[in-house]
This record gives sequence, C-alpha cells and structure tokens, in this order.
Amino acid sequence: IAIPTTAGTGSECTGVCIFDDTPTRSKTGIASRALRPALGVVDPENMKTICSSVAKYPGLDVLCHALESYTAIPHQLRPGGRPSSPILRPAYQGSNPVSDIWSMHALQECVQYLPRLVADPEGDEEARSRMCLASSSAGTGFGNAGVHLCHGMSYSVASQVKNNFWTDGYSQDIREEDDVHGLVAHGLSVSINAPAVFRFTGKPQESDDNLLRQHIIERHALCARILAEARVERQGGGVPSDSAMKSEPGEALAAELLELMSELDVPLGIRKLGYTEDDVDSLARGTLPQERVTLLSPRQPVELKDLQKLFSNAMEY
Repeated sequence: IAIPTTAGTGSECTGVCIFDDTPTRSKTGIASRALRPALGVVDPENMKTICSSVAKYPGLDVLCHALESYTAIPHQLRPGGRPSSPILRPAYQGSNPVSDIWSMHALQECVQYLPRLVADPEGDEEARSRMCLASSSAGTGFGNAGVHLCHGMSYSVASQVKNNFWTDGYSQDIREEDDVHGLVAHGLSVSINAPAVFRFTGKPQESDDNLLRQHIIERHALCARILAEARVERQGGGVPSDSAMKSEPGEALAAELLELMSELDVPLGIRKLGYTEDDVDSLARGTLPQERVTLLSPRQPVELKDLQKLFSNAMEY
C-alpha cells in the first residue's frame, strides 16, 4: 500500500524505485513489476502541511514526467525493437496511445494548478487536490511510457551534489551532525535540465525517419502551446503562432519552461547549484549508464559527447 505525501513522484502508480548511494555518489533506479503497489491511497490532506518549496519541486517533477513521457520515442521505434516475449518487455515502453492520455491530462492539470499550489500549499485545497490527481496521472503515464533525458541527467546532478548546497525550504533536521552530503531536491535536479534537454530533443532535422520527425514537431509544439496558453491566462501577453512553434519546437518548449521556472523562482542552470565546467565530464559519465531512460529520448543515439554538451548548455540559461 503506497501513501504519497507529496504531489509528487507518482510512485503509487509505477514499478520503479530510486535510491541514492551516498558513499559512491551515485543515484539510479530499479524497475520491476514486483514494485508496483497493490493499492495507492492518494489524499490531499496528507500534503496540507508542506511548505512552498516542497510543493514546487515535486510539482515540477510531475510536469517533467508528463513532458518526457509524451515526447518519448514512439514505442514502435524504441531501440532494441520488439522483444521475443511480452514478459521480456522493459518497464518503460516509449510513448504509446494509452500513456499519452494520462500524460496529457497530467500536463494540462499541472500548468493550471502548480503555480497556485506553490503560492498557497495549505489554503488552496482545489490546487492541492488537482495536483494530487496530476501526480498519479503522470505516474500512470510515465510508468508505462517512461521518461528520458531530464531524468537521466538528474541522477548525476543529485548524487554529485556539492557539500555546501541544500535546496531552499527543505528541512535539515534529519541531517546527522557529521553529514556533509548536500541535497538537490529531485524535482529541481530534473527540471533544471529540462530547457537544455528539449532544445536537444526538439530538433526534427536530426532524424532520418519521417514518422519520428513528425512526432518530434507535433509533440514538442503541442506541449509548448499548453504551457504558453496557461502562462497567458495567468500573466497576459500572447501565444506564439503555430508556425513559429513548429519551426523550432524544441526552442519553443524550452522558452515556455524558462518562463514558468522564472515565475516559480527556480534556479536557472546548474551553476546555481555550485557546478562548473570542470564538472561536465563527470556529470555526463554518470548519466551514460542510465540507458533505462536515455534510450527513450526521441533523438538517438545519445552519446557521451551529446551528454557533455547538454550539461554545458544546462550550466546557465
């Protein structure tokens, strides 16, 4: 029985768990059908006392779950092809018609209610309830489709954390006196890479496959439009034209993410977490083994040099 206390990882709906091995400064995931809970009890009352920061970063994790699973490589194009038996299918399939429904619902809820929840986590009961549902919806979506590079890169960002960094708003009460290991909240470690990632994945000209090119254009542009329309509803302004978004879909999505990150006061780049250019190679090498997620990027292959460039581009926005 899984009872979430943030909105959130959606782990009540997935067969995946994550662990942080502090002695080796590594973080990774375990995927197994045996990990999927028999029952999830999702009650917004269990999240009533969270602070704004603990509303913000798990909420950004929900957003990235939705974006990554919806833009993941189509299931029929997943590297490795169809397994010889259904029992040999990986936990993460690539984007597919069933997961798309859940991921899109989560995205639409998240862009509407996450800013409200961050502004008033205790008092805005509607926002808390809707983000609970968005979290579980995203968990159902990415629990089958998978996530890709935002999460793949996040493991290095979180596990190689600088000793003097601790995410604002997160309690240090559980920290032992001699523990110098810092903390990059998971949702921060994921979302801080997202603009660089979608600029990389949202380049249809890099694909030789017409189906994949259309997939990249349509999905990155649609996600950008959903974010833009929610931004306009909150702040005014305008939505870029369809032709502008589809001509540079990755850039359009990255721009809208940066608008939201600025609105929510999220650090804009991993330099804000203490990383420098000297860390790029180590961060990239820590990401390279994460094929469980990197193989789901709609842009393939993702090699060491690509990851090095991605971390360089994520240094600051």
